[in-house]
Amino acid sequence: MITIPYFKFFEFLLIFICLPLLFVYKILSPFFIIPTLWILTFYILYITSIGNSKVIFDKIKKSDLHYVLKRFFYFACFLLIFTYLFYEDRLFNFILEKPKVFIFVLFLYPILSVIPQELIFRRFFLFRYELIFRKEALIVLNALVFAFIHIIFQNYIAVLFSLVGGYLFMKTYIESKSFTLVCIEHSLYGNFIFAVGLGEFFYHGNIT
Repeated sequence: MITIPYFKFFEFLLIFICLPLLFVYKILSPFFIIPTLWILTFYILYITSIGNSKVIFDKIKKSDLHYVLKRFFYFACFLLIFTYLFYEDRLFNFILEKPKVFIFVLFLYPILSVIPQELIFRRFFLFRYELIFRKEALIVLNALVFAFIHIIFQNYIAVLFSLVGGYLFMKTYIESKSFTLVCIEHSLYGNFIFAVGLGEFFYHGNIT
C-alpha cells in the first residue's frame, strides 16, 4: 500500500489537478498560464534547493544526447507524416505565413515555457515522489499528469501528444539525471510541433 504524506498529497492535488481545472472552467484566464508556471517555478526552486545543489543546468553525456537526438528524428518523421495526413492545410503554415514570429517563438518557447515545465514536471516531481513510487510507475504517473494539465487547451491532440511526451521526458530525466538534456529534448519536440503547423493546439489565442 502506498502512503503519501498529507502535505504532499494536497500539494499534488493543488498543482497537478486543481490548477488545470481552474483554467478549463475559466476561473483563471488563459493570460495567467505563463505567469502561473513561473510562480510555481520560484516555489519549486526554493523547495528543491533546500539541502541540495542549487545548480540547475548540468553537463550532458554525449551518448545520452546522441540517443535523444536519434529518438527525436523518428518522432519528428512521425509528426511530419501525421500532419501531412490529417492536417495538410496546416503543414508548415506557421513558418510560411509568419516566419519572423516563428523565429521569435523558437527562442522564447524554451525559456518561457520549457524550463518552468521541466522544473515542475520532472525535477520537482522526481524530488517529491521518487521515494514513494517505483521507477516505471513514477514515469507513467508523470505522463498522465503531464497529459492531464494539457486539458487547458481543450483538444485531444495536446493531451495525447503530451501523454507520449511526458513519458519520454520523464524517462530521459530519470535515466540521465540531466535537467539540461530533458530541456533540450522538450524544446526540440515543442519547436518542431510549431514548425510543422500543430502549434495552435498548444496555446490559447492567436500568435500574431
